[in-house]
Amino acid sequence: MGKNRFAEDSAALRRLFSSDLHLLQEDFTRALDLMVAALRDGNKIIAFGNGGSASDAEHLVGELVGRFGFDRAPLPGISLTGPSATFTAIANDYGYELSFARQIRGLGKPGDIAFGISTSGNSLNVLRAIEAAKELGITSIALTGARDSTILNAADLTLRTPTTQTARVQEIHALLIHSLCRGIEEEIFPAKVCRTLPVEKLVPMDQLENFTQALSTFHVVFTNGCFDLIHPGHLALLKASRALGDLLVVGLNADDSVRRLKGTSRPLHTFSERAALLAALETVDYIVGFVEDTPLELIRKLTPQVLVKGGDYSRGSIVGADWVESHGGIVNVFPTLGNHSTTRILQSSVPQRGISQETPGNHDSVPENVLENAPEGVPKDSLKDAPKDSLKDAPKDSPEDAPE
Repeated sequence: MGKNRFAEDSAALRRLFSSDLHLLQEDFTRALDLMVAALRDGNKIIAFGNGGSASDAEHLVGELVGRFGFDRAPLPGISLTGPSATFTAIANDYGYELSFARQIRGLGKPGDIAFGISTSGNSLNVLRAIEAAKELGITSIALTGARDSTILNAADLTLRTPTTQTARVQEIHALLIHSLCRGIEEEIFPAKVCRTLPVEKLVPMDQLENFTQALSTFHVVFTNGCFDLIHPGHLALLKASRALGDLLVVGLNADDSVRRLKGTSRPLHTFSERAALLAALETVDYIVGFVEDTPLELIRKLTPQVLVKGGDYSRGSIVGADWVESHGGIVNVFPTLGNHSTTRILQSSVPQRGISQETPGNHDSVPENVLENAPEGVPKDSLKDAPKDSLKDAPKDSPEDAPE
């Protein structure tokens, strides 16, 4: 059982990342603004906490006084968890609950930021320090778990994680600290900032240059296709591709490109719909559209380290292979999974489901029996609004892997 803990904990974090963490964004932005303003005015960050939170406080200060993402001038920060002689002397003489508050009174001044960290939100010495900060006119920011707490009520701003599990709270606190340090550096030292990866998975074409620069420090894997009906073959290809590098970028044919390649009745789904389906997959990091018939120009711009195609392609037929290999990359042909292909799905649907031969442009819904018998791995919702006519005359000369 213990051998699975890393996978289980990673899955738990992924669930948090995909659901509730966005609720922290507004408070994160406020905290960042407060810290940047204080540092720009020559003030300091005073961090404190107990146990794992003490380590987090020292971590924050270490990133400020040292460096986080790049070399720059040091930023003022103090951790109240050390030196140990000071901390233990105060705790011994005045009581543990004042171990941070007395240091706040001795070291803090208006304009500073008191940064308290408590997984429970009820650590008494953290609470007393925040109360002391308030008396001195020092702004206080706290990191806590999800529960209502005494610190929540006392601090000027509290970033509450969307979980009460101690391990998850501490992991998210570490992420918040890194994000704050990154934001502080980028705000105070903008001339040194490197291009950063976008938050959204779909990369607009007008941001492609910045995106390409941001990829420079990553081992990038690239694959491409129409992805008109996502099936198990696609999922296997994308999963295998993602395992080959740091980031998987998927080139996605624009609607006009699909029509030229597959016929006037295609695509079944618009570019936006196909991009949304891909973006929902954990294995896909970024999606970039292209209007040409092939992704050659896009591959030249991105110059990935790995180019992946499905098993129906030979090395000589893979667009962009020469470019990637000439720049030190590799080309990987992934074996086709079983008999899964969009072409097979569409061709088998016509004779077996009794789909009427509608004239092109008829956009009535696909019959319910088609939805009921959708192949495993193909979301029924992805078929509901598909034009009936688009399920006939699938081209037979396209490689079935093409990921459609």
